[in-house]
Amino acid sequence: MAVTDWFRGLGSLFFPNVCLHCQVATARASDLLCVGCEAQLPMTDNWRLPENDVTDRLAGRLPIVYGASAYTFREGTVCQQLIHALKYHHRPDVGRQLGQRFGEVLRQVPALTDVTGLVPVPIYDRRRHERGYNQAEAIAEGLGEALGKPTYADALRRRSFQGSQTKRSKLERLENVQDSFAAGRGDFRQDHLVLVDDVLTTGATLDFCGNVLLSRHPGLRLSVLTLAVAER
Repeated sequence: MAVTDWFRGLGSLFFPNVCLHCQVATARASDLLCVGCEAQLPMTDNWRLPENDVTDRLAGRLPIVYGASAYTFREGTVCQQLIHALKYHHRPDVGRQLGQRFGEVLRQVPALTDVTGLVPVPIYDRRRHERGYNQAEAIAEGLGEALGKPTYADALRRRSFQGSQTKRSKLERLENVQDSFAAGRGDFRQDHLVLVDDVLTTGATLDFCGNVLLSRHPGLRLSVLTLAVAER
């Protein structure tokens, strides 16, 4: 047994890894959830469908090649607990691990075979400094690892921050994100990029980000992937 494995085993004896939802000890240190809570996190099947919750919410606003979410976001569920851990409890590993898991099933999607890279929705510099990372970038990195594609974290930039979207109405969300994003670095003409975010609610953020990219890069084709889609 390697020394590092011995110390890891010893650490798990005194500080066992616990499920992010129910706080019960997990079987392995890398597990986010226990077996019971894992069973409460079924993946959606909308990635199999050309028309689904993601494409419907962006229809008429953002022309995309393909769109899908891995999970359905509902309050009080395992999915909500994981998203909160990712965004508010310094767990970027949650985004990377779930992104990788989603990416593994997306390998079989024909519409994504010519994807050239992934672009995470950016967050404001101050928020990134406070959090230490961008949760959408963590998800994109996991997806990119599974799909064998690079992540272009600076392809978009956030111009301003007017507070969290969480408690805002649909109209307030639209007003909040309008003109908040700008094109960053890179030339993606004729490419096929995937825009990545954590949760799709109204689609306002993805709408504005996607259209910024399409306006900046002639011939660009765009797809959208999110870790979760909010239940209507």
